[in-house]
Amino acid sequence: MDAWEQTRGIPLRWIVTVTVLLGTSTVARAHPVPGDEKRPAVAPGKVVPRYSTVVNTRRPPQMASQRVIDARELSVAPRRRSADDLLRLVPGVLLSQHGSEGKGQQIFLRGFDAAHGQDVEIVVGGIPINELSNIHGQGYSDLNFVIPEVVRQVTASKGPFLISQGNFANAGTVKFDLGVDEQSRGTRVSYELGSTVRHRGVVVHAPKQLAKETFVAFEAMHDRGFAPGREASRVTSMGQVRLVDSKEYGTLDLFGTGYYARFGSPGALTASDVTAGTVPFDGVYQTDGGGGSRRAIASLRHQLDVGRGKLDQRLYAQGRQFDMLENFTGYLQDGVHGDRRLQTHRFLSAGYQVEYTRPLVDSLVFVAGGAWQGDSIDQRDVMVDESHGFVTKNWDLGVGQHQAHARTGLRWRPTKWFYTEGGARADLFAYDVVDHVHGDERTKKVLGRVSPRVLTAFRISDRWSLFGSYGRGFRAPEARSILGGRVTPSDVELDRYKGGVPRIFPSDAVEVGGRFTGRRYVSAGVALFGTWIDRELVFDHVSAVNLELNRTRRLGVEVDLSVRPTEWLELRQDLTVVQARFVESGKPVPGAPPLLSATMLTLVHPRGYRAGARLQVVGSRALPHGARSATYALLDLSVGYRTGPLQVDVQVDNATNARWKEGEYHYASWWDKDDPRSTIPSLHFIAGPPLTIRAATTLWF
Repeated sequence: MDAWEQTRGIPLRWIVTVTVLLGTSTVARAHPVPGDEKRPAVAPGKVVPRYSTVVNTRRPPQMASQRVIDARELSVAPRRRSADDLLRLVPGVLLSQHGSEGKGQQIFLRGFDAAHGQDVEIVVGGIPINELSNIHGQGYSDLNFVIPEVVRQVTASKGPFLISQGNFANAGTVKFDLGVDEQSRGTRVSYELGSTVRHRGVVVHAPKQLAKETFVAFEAMHDRGFAPGREASRVTSMGQVRLVDSKEYGTLDLFGTGYYARFGSPGALTASDVTAGTVPFDGVYQTDGGGGSRRAIASLRHQLDVGRGKLDQRLYAQGRQFDMLENFTGYLQDGVHGDRRLQTHRFLSAGYQVEYTRPLVDSLVFVAGGAWQGDSIDQRDVMVDESHGFVTKNWDLGVGQHQAHARTGLRWRPTKWFYTEGGARADLFAYDVVDHVHGDERTKKVLGRVSPRVLTAFRISDRWSLFGSYGRGFRAPEARSILGGRVTPSDVELDRYKGGVPRIFPSDAVEVGGRFTGRRYVSAGVALFGTWIDRELVFDHVSAVNLELNRTRRLGVEVDLSVRPTEWLELRQDLTVVQARFVESGKPVPGAPPLLSATMLTLVHPRGYRAGARLQVVGSRALPHGARSATYALLDLSVGYRTGPLQVDVQVDNATNARWKEGEYHYASWWDKDDPRSTIPSLHFIAGPPLTIRAATTLWF
């Protein structure tokens, strides 16, 4: 078989610190060099050089749009403030931060405004990160706990075509593999200083004699931010160690992380106030917005050969706290106290994953697996006044929820020119929701859905391949929508219980494309895709809930071109064009960017020189009520040099100092009570960072 066949504002009173101890002793095992047994005998005392060749192979893509971003590209890419920024390297991904570091990014992919993650599945070290029923947003994903220096690889699989992809994967799945590759192993200490009074220190210890998965890392960061409301701080520890490695018992890996963060949130400004000079372009209406985030994760992964098959299982647990104070609408809803909204979310979770693969014959592999995750959630949404005193309670829920699935499929490759895999997964969601606002009333619901998936690859030649994929994805409801069916004594439905009808909405996606892989200089690919989703969810800033709308479809094309004239220089162009429309009315889906272009140059010279440049162009997006956002382009740069144990890096974000709007929205607000109150929607925006410079020094030991 070849590679194709291997198939943020809270007192500092609670700080999580998880320390993963890397074993105090290591057993070094010698592996014979293949072919030793064929070597002729040599005279005693004669020194014979021994050589071995290590070949690193990457599994060819299973789909036309699948992309693997390796350690080389990650290390030299511009704008590396946090692991969130590594998402920007995924072709077709647009991120928008309407807070500061510590709050999850708004993600756009393939015509989806995935908010904080409702349509993009995020997996870190095999652990699902999207939070079902998070108070701040369905599928909320926060990657700020991941230290970028220990991300070994990022894999993006667009669309829901693999049976391993679960809830939130309508636009695709992004996996972060943790570890330190061989060329970067050892101990290093880094300090970064930025023009926004940014201080960041990192320590990474990855013993050279141990496997790439083993490391321990610590990070501390404080950034004042480029303008009011953008201050951020965090402390993180991460570690992973191989506890067992034997032929009889397999391998056992322990992973753990602890994370604490505080962050600001500037809120959005009305474009008319900025034009009139009432507030500066990067100003704020109120300075108390922001929040805090705390997280602890522990995981055990066991891998074992069972006869001809392989068993892979993982047990994990997570504790999570999230607090957020924000005001997007001023005094629109409460003309006396204002519309400050304080959200608190407490989340405990445990889960188990298992996958078994076994070749039935040389060309056919059987795959089966499943997973379960149980969550205990306590969440509140409270309106508060200027002194943060209680005004009224919107939500106060106690939630118990379970997610489980079973999947099975086959991988078949009868010839070296043809490969296909297909199967199905059955997902089950169970909710037990207690409404503390209304007499501790309890509502339970169980929902299920079966999703078929299939993909095919044809190798026309050694350089040309064609791909075709179909997959059914789905959107599971959030817990508060489970209360949507309950009515008041007057039989008037409670409008505030929104977030979609409490059922699983399916989506159907297709993709066809091709790829050319040159021997050395050029590679290119194209993918045509379409996604039809049964019901659309659009976030409403006034009610702070998802509004359920009609059926939508997305049609688009992705093109990528890579030119590599030498081993140390690469130029890459990625382009995504997509049209997202409501099926019945033909109107554009709000938030979906129709054009994304990214041009990236990376240089990693053997003599220690390194550089990166990335130009991103974002087309105008449709906004609610017929408005549109502005088009912008951003240029980010990075340069570095390493000599011996010393490495120096400089990063320049927004090198042209462009005045741009990172987030744009269209909704009603009322900030100046001397003006008449109006519910007519108006343009709002959050300013993007200006020219920012960060310099880092790293010592390698």
